[in-house]
Amino acid sequence: MATLITGMARFRVGRMSGLSPWICRRQISRAMAEGEALVSLKSENGQALVVAALSLTCLMGIMALAIDVGLIHFKQVQLQTAADAAALAAGLELGNCGKTVCANMQTAAAQALIENGITTSTITPSTNKCTVANSTSLAMTINVAPCVLGAGDPNSGDVNMAEVVLTAPQKTFFGIFLGIPTWNLVARAEAGEAYYLSNGGGNCIYTKSLAFNSSTGTFNLTNCGIYDLGNLQTNNGDAVTATTFLYYGSWSPNNCNNSCRWTLGNSQTQPTHTNTALSDPLASLTPPTKPANSTTAGNTTPSTGATLQPGYYPNGVNLNSNVSVTLSPGVYYMNASINVNSGATLTGNGVTLYFTSGSLQLNSGSTAKLSAPTTSTNGSNANMLVWHSTGNGSGMTIDTGSSSYFNGVIYLPNQTLTLNSGSGVNINGSATSTALDVKAMIVNDSETFLLNGAGGYLGGGGPTLGKFALAE
Repeated sequence: MATLITGMARFRVGRMSGLSPWICRRQISRAMAEGEALVSLKSENGQALVVAALSLTCLMGIMALAIDVGLIHFKQVQLQTAADAAALAAGLELGNCGKTVCANMQTAAAQALIENGITTSTITPSTNKCTVANSTSLAMTINVAPCVLGAGDPNSGDVNMAEVVLTAPQKTFFGIFLGIPTWNLVARAEAGEAYYLSNGGGNCIYTKSLAFNSSTGTFNLTNCGIYDLGNLQTNNGDAVTATTFLYYGSWSPNNCNNSCRWTLGNSQTQPTHTNTALSDPLASLTPPTKPANSTTAGNTTPSTGATLQPGYYPNGVNLNSNVSVTLSPGVYYMNASINVNSGATLTGNGVTLYFTSGSLQLNSGSTAKLSAPTTSTNGSNANMLVWHSTGNGSGMTIDTGSSSYFNGVIYLPNQTLTLNSGSGVNINGSATSTALDVKAMIVNDSETFLLNGAGGYLGGGGPTLGKFALAE
């Protein structure tokens, strides 16, 4: 404004000095411009202060947000580590708790939280909850058979897996100004026997020599594949349904080229050669220790309705025709064969038949309904059903009726398994999970052998039998 007044004074002086109107107008314009420039400069100085103040506010907000986010991330990692430890502790109690949530499992999981510094006092876990809710304090849920993720979890509903979910509220320093005074943290983990982790999809037949000796032999495999390390032989009309069918050595199709039927996954149209030599997935297992003589070891020809007890059998067992015998749960350490003759039935749940000599011989017309133990207890190995020692010179022949089934692993590390049940017979249809790990396999007749690989016992690029591990 002072500049503007000065300019006007100059105008008056010009008029009094006799200057022309044009020069006066020019002086007025210059004075006006100088005044506007000064006003503009002062205005910009005020705007800069406002911008600087706003910028500092934003920076302080971002710093506050970074502090909260960093703290929440740290606490989340800490909570997840504790959930992993609690799941392992709970999973290790599956066998002792009978695959349910028991007091021992709850105590073990709660102690894991203390050992990981999450809490200094013991909390009481809730059990068998499939939904996760916000909590006002540290809370834990234990599920046997994971269910929180529903069908999206490959282990959903598997009673051989323990699931632990931890929830804890975390206070924020600055989130309260945004209406977020606390942030609810959730951590989840699963643990169990590693052979359940694959939940099928691996191999349920592993052999070093697979031979379809007769025409129209059929393998129907559900959720698992075949791996042949040696020389594969097929014949006219053979058929296989499986997720994969791989052979490492050679393949002799014989008359199979135009008549065999392959229903395979992974875009395979027939048995496929692989350059990957897989070793025996069960070779590292420790055989059971020889126990004391069974209390029923002397009953080598039991009568119908007899119940045999686990232990050592130096002379084997012979089931005559039309005899029904039950095996109590446990390890049967055999130094001779178990012969099941025509019309006889052998039933056993939770049993392992370990043969140092002889084998389980199922003759034509016989029936076997056998299931392996699901946990490793009392000297048994989980899911081992029929097991030969490496020095056993006897193979095993399955020549049985359609009512027979084998839940578990048939393991013949140095022996041959022969399927010989006759034309049109469907074997093992009632089994829920079966695997064959044998040195050689011969399919002599046009029977159909059905295997459900839900257990994933033989791995196949995934976990193998007998190793406890964290799943998720």
